[in-house]
Amino acid sequence: MGWREIIRSEYKGYKVDVPDLPIKLSRNENPFDLPQELKEEVFKDLSEISWNRYPDGKSSKLRERLSSFLNIPSENIMVGLGSGDLIQIIANGILKPKDKVILPVPTFSLYEKIFEQKEAEILKIYLNKDNFSININELKNSWNFNPKLLVITNPNNPTGNLLLKEDDVLKLKDFPGLILIDEAYYEFSDVTFLPYIKEIPNLMILRTFSKAFSAAGVRIGYLIANPNVIEFLGNYKLPYNLNIFSQVVGIKVLDFWNMLKKKIDIIKEEKEKTYNRMKELRNLEVYPSHTNFLLFRSAKKEIILKKCEENGISLRDFSREPLLENCLRVSIGSSDENERFLKTIREVLL
Repeated sequence: MGWREIIRSEYKGYKVDVPDLPIKLSRNENPFDLPQELKEEVFKDLSEISWNRYPDGKSSKLRERLSSFLNIPSENIMVGLGSGDLIQIIANGILKPKDKVILPVPTFSLYEKIFEQKEAEILKIYLNKDNFSININELKNSWNFNPKLLVITNPNNPTGNLLLKEDDVLKLKDFPGLILIDEAYYEFSDVTFLPYIKEIPNLMILRTFSKAFSAAGVRIGYLIANPNVIEFLGNYKLPYNLNIFSQVVGIKVLDFWNMLKKKIDIIKEEKEKTYNRMKELRNLEVYPSHTNFLLFRSAKKEIILKKCEENGISLRDFSREPLLENCLRVSIGSSDENERFLKTIREVLL
């Protein structure tokens, strides 16, 4: 076998194909940058650290700060280079070819791509086509196939709704494998399963600094789980996976939380305003959201996409995903960005 045959593959990786336009409403980023005061403190701390030395491979100071912030032991926490790094660690540690994974769809498509890398068998549970809710009984029936992993994003991306209420997690207690609940948008929904970590030892919770913490460019995610699970997954984590910059910024961001969460309130207010004004438009259906984005459907999807791009606005097209025909997703931006988006789609739909 030659090298050309070695690199030939049916697998296509996770790619976000959106144009790089001035108004970026396609990637669920926080529209507010980190405050200059925080940045200056980061630069000062970095100037006092030796850059010729490897970073702390355990990210001890960041985990201790997270421990205090979350009021849980640091032994329950693993940090990674964004959520994607931690999803990859989980897949590498848990899955072998032909292992079964339960995945409600549509959901964050990175999961399916990473599980495909492991040649796992993905058991898809399709959400209700009307409101994207999940059928718990159908979900539980799939356990007869002896799956190793169940993944639920809550709130769900890209639909924006809650798949589980806080007491619903008790219905999952007898799941035979490991349960991963992705809470990337927890700070917008205020719904979390963190209190169940001790009660349900096979429960894992995934969070990120990319959304509410305005640190998408820094790349920090963290996993909360039983200490035995954290210790096991540590065998599949690359050493020094979080560099000194990410570790320092992560600590500072938590120190500035009281300032940052005020921006979350602004984003939530802007989301409700944008949602209500989109509901007034003809030929468009917008879905309620517990996140910092809105999913909407329109038969004029192509015209909306083209008109927004002409006006320097990038959206995310989900029309090829299951149940999401003619669907686009818009992230909540600044007040001015949201206004420009609304003005643009009004020109198409009115």
